[in-house]
Amino acid sequence: MNLNARITMAIRNFFKKYGRIIVIAFVIWLIIFVINQYLKNRPRESQLINTYSPDNPVIDDGGSVPTAYRKTVKDTIDNFFKYCNSKNYEQAYNLLTEDCKEYLYGDLELFKEYVDNIFTTAKIYNLQNYSNVDDIYIYDIVITDDIEVTGTTGGYEPYKEKIAVRKENNSFKISNQGFIRTQEYNKVAEDDYLRVTVNSKDMSYRKEGYNVTITNKSDKYIVLVDNSVNTEVTLNLGDQKRKVSNYSNATIIINPNSTEDVVLIFDKFYDDGKEPTELSLESVRVLENYEIDMENTSGLAERMYSFNVKLK
Repeated sequence: MNLNARITMAIRNFFKKYGRIIVIAFVIWLIIFVINQYLKNRPRESQLINTYSPDNPVIDDGGSVPTAYRKTVKDTIDNFFKYCNSKNYEQAYNLLTEDCKEYLYGDLELFKEYVDNIFTTAKIYNLQNYSNVDDIYIYDIVITDDIEVTGTTGGYEPYKEKIAVRKENNSFKISNQGFIRTQEYNKVAEDDYLRVTVNSKDMSYRKEGYNVTITNKSDKYIVLVDNSVNTEVTLNLGDQKRKVSNYSNATIIINPNSTEDVVLIFDKFYDDGKEPTELSLESVRVLENYEIDMENTSGLAERMYSFNVKLK
């Protein structure tokens, strides 16, 4: 047998003995190759799933932030955040609306406490437009540790709050900690016993606080709240009434010929589309005398009636 015949015979014997194994190995390699090519060329996960859309409001009834304003609004928020992060207190404070300064802080020192409490280390933030009402742009902001700077990887609870951006004196300013704005009212109602002035209301995202001055014009005691009556102070929202929320364990009693300033707080979302129409003192009780431990002022009142202040 010549050399060529021997080589041919050896090849035949090799494939006869190992051919099945070779075919299986080739098929496995081919499958691995195809899968590898698919993984290499398919879109990345961030391209396939991307739900982060900071300019699209979560609640879209009020529409989106106008395109012309988006960069300026974001720059305002970014500058505020950077000033807080670097403890440039005064620059950050100057980016707040005047009513936010007055309602939340009063002065720079209280604002410093807010900053120092949150910005304990280097921070980063995530922003999402939440809703937009009456040219006020409300955002959710989530503040977390900047891991690249701090090196921390856990144990820190992200800080979350709502902030609002609006124009004030031709510049965009911020209201933070859920506060939105103050609305002036100066609505007055009176009768023989009472003069009630709704001066203004402070609106946060989840509540409204009405600043009210109440004058007792009589020589009697007037009980407005002592929790002896089921419904004492309400806010009319058209399709429903809300009870005052901050007097469950307190009283409003106006002495004869006296004046009291009170804040009446009601639960109400800023962007719920409901407009308050009337503030009602549902159970005004006029008494000759009043003992602080009385349990039934309605039964002892010489007169009991409802007093309303129109808000629109």
